[in-house]
Amino acid sequence: MNWRRGLLLAGINVAVALPMIAMLAARDAQWLRIRQQKPVTEQTHLTPNYLSFPGARPQLVRVQEEQIVSFNPCEFWGHPPVHVAVVQSGNLPAFFLVQWRVDCPPNWSIAAMLGIDHAGLSSVHNVQAMRRVDVALCILIAAQWVVIGTFPLIKARRWWSEPGAFITLCASIGSAIALIPAIQGLGRLPATLAFFAWLWYFALLVWKPVHFAWQSTLHRRQRLSN
Repeated sequence: MNWRRGLLLAGINVAVALPMIAMLAARDAQWLRIRQQKPVTEQTHLTPNYLSFPGARPQLVRVQEEQIVSFNPCEFWGHPPVHVAVVQSGNLPAFFLVQWRVDCPPNWSIAAMLGIDHAGLSSVHNVQAMRRVDVALCILIAAQWVVIGTFPLIKARRWWSEPGAFITLCASIGSAIALIPAIQGLGRLPATLAFFAWLWYFALLVWKPVHFAWQSTLHRRQRLSN
């Protein structure tokens, strides 16, 4: 048990995620301002996701009052922005519980409990509710890393060969790259490495109790045989 290490990892990972979350929140606010400035009869359908892709051009769609256009945002698939990918891959357990920046989060998720519905991230209501989801994600990131850092699964010879430390390293590198517009796409590489490091961590999490149970069984048999 190492509470100091747990608090250190929690502080680092929250500090790494905050710039990504803040940038996305600023783009959401920009999208809301654009949305509010448009006349009701000439709404420009821009999603917050559009603002996350530099160089993309908005597609303007003029909607007349007599026309009804309906679509299901849950049917659309696409790659998340690099800022989202870095935070998600660096904090898989917290992301799974919150379903952060998911267009249509399941009803059991914290995002759904905090007001995100199935209207997609292009909904004004969902964009406004996302601020509550951001706060919940930061709290869970801190709690997640306090536990992981306090109770490491292995005693590694090198600090970076422990899964928690390696994931933190990958997330830090990915976040730093994502802050540089010219090369931010390269941030997906360390994010991918962090994702596979989580698979390594979960494998250890399963193997540890199985190994302990097997060793206990062997010791019990030895005592009975003696």
